[in-house]
Amino acid sequence: MILSRQGQASPYDVVLAGEYYYDLIFSGLGEIPRLGADVWSKDFDAVPGASYTTARAFSLLGVKVGWWCETGTDLFSQLMIAAATRDDIDASLFQRRAEPRIRLSAAFSMAQDRGFISHFQGDETLPSKAEIERLWPRVLIVQGLTCRNDLADLFAFARSIGVFCCLDCQHIDEVIADGNLADILRHTDCFLCNETEATRLTNSESYDGALLAIAGYCPTAVIKRGARGAAALHAGQVIEIGAPQVEVVDTTGAGDSFNAGFIYGLLQGWSMEKALRAAVACGSASVTAHGGKALPGESELLRSMAEATW
Repeated sequence: MILSRQGQASPYDVVLAGEYYYDLIFSGLGEIPRLGADVWSKDFDAVPGASYTTARAFSLLGVKVGWWCETGTDLFSQLMIAAATRDDIDASLFQRRAEPRIRLSAAFSMAQDRGFISHFQGDETLPSKAEIERLWPRVLIVQGLTCRNDLADLFAFARSIGVFCCLDCQHIDEVIADGNLADILRHTDCFLCNETEATRLTNSESYDGALLAIAGYCPTAVIKRGARGAAALHAGQVIEIGAPQVEVVDTTGAGDSFNAGFIYGLLQGWSMEKALRAAVACGSASVTAHGGKALPGESELLRSMAEATW
């Protein structure tokens, strides 16, 4: 699916475009938060997340990643940048603005899922065609549709120069028929979403119906199913992968980790099934600690896949 390049001069295997969020994670809750009541959490952590998790996962897997991310003068941008320095995340493509770029979420994390109260301040941008041509990565992944007006055109250009284009929909409340989403998908090589997003986007009652609907627009559709694993439709074939049983501490960032494992597998030239297994392994590992702190390195991922019985 992703062609190797002889003599490739690009500094990056992957260019990741997506916002950071600084996550305040409350876990070990006895009940879902509700009005008029104090709900106490047994555990708490504060970590950078969203595309930060994906960038860190790529880095741990040995993938050269450039992260196009808006940052600002606010406290949360600075906390994220400091964390990126500690985690050896390449910050060369950070778009540093002289004004706030707050992306903040308070997450209440339950055993099987999580919810957020979030705040987003300032604009988000995409790399230009000139930047993509200059960087010429093997993969461009856009996580989210915050910027969408120019996305179909950017993907069309990137694909024309041999870049494999992935899109994760991330927290949108619409259907494919709305706006220009259908046009974006027609210029996308691989669309990734979770099961809730997939059924809502396609007005489907089941994930397999959603797979068929999405695959009508782009060559590869991938649906993340949490503890039930993942499913994909590629080249007319449906592939379903289960997931290992793990002790869930926090599901925040599981989908972001999944994306990194999946693209890592494609970069290795693996089959769709094996790439999905890598994705599920990364997503499953991430939920065993807060905010993706348990993300695997390359050797750990390969070992866990070799030993897997699921």
